[in-house]
Order: sequence, then structure tokens, then C-alpha cells
Amino acid sequence: MYRHLLVTVDGSPGGIDAIGHALELARAVGARVTFMLTDAAPDSRLSGARLPEHGAKVEAAARAQGLSHAIAGAGHPGAGDAAPGALAAELGCDLIGVAALPHEADAAACAQRRHLLATSGVPVLVCTSRRTPAEARVMARCLDAHRAVEGWLRALMACGTASNEPQHQMIDTQEALASLAALQHARVGTAAEARLFAALRIRAECVAAELDELDRQRQRDAQALDALMRIAAEGLPSAAFDTALARYAHGAFEQMGRMEGVIFPAARRYLGDADWAELDVSLADGAAATPPRANEPNEPDDARRASD
Repeated sequence: MYRHLLVTVDGSPGGIDAIGHALELARAVGARVTFMLTDAAPDSRLSGARLPEHGAKVEAAARAQGLSHAIAGAGHPGAGDAAPGALAAELGCDLIGVAALPHEADAAACAQRRHLLATSGVPVLVCTSRRTPAEARVMARCLDAHRAVEGWLRALMACGTASNEPQHQMIDTQEALASLAALQHARVGTAAEARLFAALRIRAECVAAELDELDRQRQRDAQALDALMRIAAEGLPSAAFDTALARYAHGAFEQMGRMEGVIFPAARRYLGDADWAELDVSLADGAAATPPRANEPNEPDDARRASD
């Protein structure tokens, strides 16, 4: 039985699926997980964290699953895009989890994958993702929202270095904060994630506690974002703003990590084709979110057992 998994993390949609698969496997067999961050680089605006988006995300997902975990980033001597086999051997891992390469993968990525499969002394699990078109569209909307949040956070962190004029910096920062607030409000109210959460509450009572915790985190994040706006209005640059931004960004990345590592895999398991089709249609029409009824047909067997 597997006891220690090495999982590569690159932030791609396929990589996000691989993290979800690996965490579920690790939880099922009682294994610990080491995440290998690729292309990691320090970010001084987030307290020296390495690749803060991915690191914070996978840590939050592993904690939510109750898993023992560690992160190997750019500072680890064995970490790097081309060395998961060597790192796994060094750490004593007995399974490597990687995402399936997309069809548009370049020649270099394909060559690296062939090299890993041909030379690794540790078994390699290639995590594929098979989705219906409706499910793929709904999940794409969710991940697009996550990327948009990450983009605004990067823009905010760049505001302090993009201009030497405090007034110009304040205007840019306030505009970015307003856009981020509007995006976060949509995610909670009418966007794909809100509808997905509503459907899961009906289909899978076993994730209700996790959904409740995410709701609490969102409330805290909204308060933190309001505080950021107040600090920015008092004048920039500001050490207090930088500290508050780092705290907010870390919390936002953790929240998205719990969604990507816990909620999205649960949705794949417990929602049926009819659920995904209804979500897809409601998002396309812009209709109000309506959770599916618990006694509707096409419910997966696992969903009916979710609250047992």
C-alpha cells in the first residue's frame, strides 16, 4: 500500500484535477503527501513565500482533508520541472502523481514526461480528467474566476512598484480593489461557484461542514477587503497596507485551495450528468441559482450514500 505520495503542482486545470485525485487517494490509504512546486520563485510582498498561490492552495486542501503534508519548492535541492523521479527517490516516496498532459503540450513537456515514465524508479500515476461538456464548462467558469482573483491580487501587489507617484499608486490600487470586490461578490452571489455550492448541499450532506467553513472564510475575506480599502484611502504607500494585503492574499489562496482540493473533487463524485446540465444551462441563461431536488433521477449512487 502506498505510504508517501509526491504530487507535482503547476496550477494548470489538469494539475488541479491531479491534486484532487492525489488527496483523495492519500486519504483513502492513509498516506502522506509531498507537493512539488514547479517554477517556484520568492515573492517579497508575501513574506518571502515561494509561489504563494500554489503553496497556500495545496496546504489548505491537505489540511482540510486531514492529511500529513510537506512542500518541496525551488529551495529544495531535488525540486525542479525535470526531476520528480529523483526527488521522489530522495524523499522515499512510493508513488508520483502527475497530471495528464493537455493535447496542446509542447515538445519539451512531452519529452520530460517520456523521460519520467522511462527512467523513474518510483511508480507514476497519471491523473486524467474525463468530463461531460456541461461539467467542463461549469468547472471552466469556476477556475476562470479563480484565475481572475489571482490576477487582481498580482496587480495589487504590483501597484507598489509600478509607480513612484503616491497619488497614481492610490488610484491604481483603489481601482484594483474595487474590481476585486465586485468579482468576489459575484462568486458568492450568482456565479458558477455559488450555484455549484447550492447543488452540492442537496446532493452531498457529507460536505456541508466544509461548505459552511468556506462561507465563514468568505465573510472574513469580505471584512478584510473592506479593511484594505480603508487603509488604501488613508494614503499609499503604506506598510500597514502591504501587511494587510499579504494576509488577505494568503487567505484568498487558501480558500481557493480548499475549493480546488476538496469541493471540486466532491462535485465530480456526487453530481450527476443532469445536475451538470442544469448548472450549465442556468449559467448560460443567467438565471437565479436553483439547487436540484434531492429526489430527481440521474443521481449517482455515491451521492445517495453521501450522508449515510
